[in-house]
Amino acid sequence: MAIISSFVAFQRVAVAEDHVTPPMRPVIDKMLERLPRHDTKVSYQYEANVYHFLVENEVVYCCVSGNQYQNRTVFGFLMQVRDSFKSQFAGSVSRYPRSSEITPVVCGKFCATLSTLTRTFNENPQTDKIGKINEQLDNTKQIMLENLDRLIDRGERIENLCDKTGQLRDEAQGFHSNARALKRKMLLRNIKLAIALICVLGLVGLIVAFMICGVDFKKCKK
Repeated sequence: MAIISSFVAFQRVAVAEDHVTPPMRPVIDKMLERLPRHDTKVSYQYEANVYHFLVENEVVYCCVSGNQYQNRTVFGFLMQVRDSFKSQFAGSVSRYPRSSEITPVVCGKFCATLSTLTRTFNENPQTDKIGKINEQLDNTKQIMLENLDRLIDRGERIENLCDKTGQLRDEAQGFHSNARALKRKMLLRNIKLAIALICVLGLVGLIVAFMICGVDFKKCKK
């Protein structure tokens, strides 16, 4: 099944789009509200369609497809969209457009580029360029796919499972590290206490010996 529609958004406002239908807009608005602002890749399923988001430098690149596509293939398409957008409005794929210029008025001409990229992808989704991009995606975090049918209707909060898992893993590692450090600290403290106790007992024994035998131990020699 082909890419159905695509768009680029900034600050929750679509600045360029291709084939975004009226029924999609409320769903997209809900997703944009809950989408993380930090750089991420995430896919949400709603009814028969999957909404794929690539966020970079607070600019959102999105496309809608059926659920037959592999996520890595679709994100290869979104990376093409991102590079084309940055080249057109920043002059290079290594630069970012100025925030003041990411508006529907300035970026409206990108709609034609979206249409061309979508048509090219749909005609041949396994082009060499897409294949190369897919290889770059092999080392990225697994893309979350979450069914939003009831979440969108209820307006419940959407949580990125991948980020949650990573956060829990980091917290677990931190806990184990702190436990080991605390164990070493307690062991060192016990050693110091033992040494101090031995020194005190030795000093007390020496004082008692002086009291009984005298400083020169002459009393004990007799």
